Amino acid sequence: MAKKEITTDTQIKRAIKTALLAGKPCSHTIAGYKGLELRIRPHKDGSDATADFRHRYTHPITAKRPYMTLGQYPALSLADARQYHNDNIQLLAKGIDPIEHRDDTKQKELTERKNTLNHFINEWRDIQASKNLSIGSIKNNEKALKPIEKKLGHMKVTDITPSIVIRFINDIQKTHTYTGLRVRTVLKSILQVAKAHMIIEYNPASDLQGTLKNHKVKHRPALSNDITAFAKLLNDIDRLDDTSQLYNKSILQLLALTFVRIGDACAMQWADIDLNTKQWDLKPQKSKGRGDMAASIIIPLAPQAIAILGRMQPLTGDSDYVFFNPRRKKAPYHHQQEVNKVLNSDLMNEGQGYKDIHSPHGFRASAKTMLMERLGYDELITELALGHAMLNKYGKAYNRMTAITDRTRMMNEWANYLDNIKAGKFDNVIHADFKQQAQKHG
Repeated sequence: MAKKEITTDTQIKRAIKTALLAGKPCSHTIAGYKGLELRIRPHKDGSDATADFRHRYTHPITAKRPYMTLGQYPALSLADARQYHNDNIQLLAKGIDPIEHRDDTKQKELTERKNTLNHFINEWRDIQASKNLSIGSIKNNEKALKPIEKKLGHMKVTDITPSIVIRFINDIQKTHTYTGLRVRTVLKSILQVAKAHMIIEYNPASDLQGTLKNHKVKHRPALSNDITAFAKLLNDIDRLDDTSQLYNKSILQLLALTFVRIGDACAMQWADIDLNTKQWDLKPQKSKGRGDMAASIIIPLAPQAIAILGRMQPLTGDSDYVFFNPRRKKAPYHHQQEVNKVLNSDLMNEGQGYKDIHSPHGFRASAKTMLMERLGYDELITELALGHAMLNKYGKAYNRMTAITDRTRMMNEWANYLDNIKAGKFDNVIHADFKQQAQKHG
């Protein structure tokens, strides 16, 4: 007895139950749709059955009779299966094989997905992850990626034009000028990956000069030219209470003596300090992934700096960090914001604080200016001391160890100079005859 053709969902459900009871696979044709059938296969344990719609047709060229699985019931409804059958019949009428057409369509969709900006964003992320970037750089990258993914991520890179990029960046710059430039830099880097894969021939985020707003750099405040005010600042720091402000006081004193970045001073580790050679082997936090900064630098420690560390050693010498703070689990050292707060508080500058006058980062500018203008050191030695990458006439980076003797002398003279101006000896200036020596290192 021939199986009854199916016309309704109720019949499908009944057919599945019947197949489960029989424990055998079976097929039912769909009434009015030639070649369309429902294949039911009970599971081995008898708990359920899989029901697939499939279409058997005659290949328009080979005349073979393949089956094309359309989808599984009930995810694919009876109505959907009938529509797929009709679509196949239309393709066959044009001499197109439905299976080959579906495979071609899938391949095209896959290729298009690979050519979207999101695809290259993911590849760019992988590239950045291999660079061992600092936590701050990673956060900045992700912040810049958010608007890119939201507005352009779905687009094919071949559809992204300079005019689209300009409109996109200009919208951001309406409220945040610098953020717009930062987003554009990241977008350009992502599109460069697509160019490397030869998906695009031209990077649409390049050559946009004149179409974007320039960001006016606001330098952090520093007392660089007023030596009297700078001396007062140093004395204000020295007068901070050792009991309640020991960490802040010590960090500010070290910033003045070593002019490192505040984050590096707060995160100073005992393992990086050699008290015998009086040197600090510093790996700046912000140097990761940056070609303009040294990945590591030896900081010569003047006796005044060694004295500060000697004050800290009984307190934190058995910890990893000089300014150990057990309350901070992820970064168990003193928070740099606490140093900022004290510098700007009424404890300093006769109750006025140093907000918009001098910042922790400002010690770098103060040291560079005074070392060059008052102590006679040149651009090379001061830039090396700041941890900046400097190239010699052959385009190679200077070896900082070749200048360690000169930099040690400079750091000691700088520390003595600070003591002198704190004592009011502003005319007691040592002018280093260093320019000719520096040229030898080229």
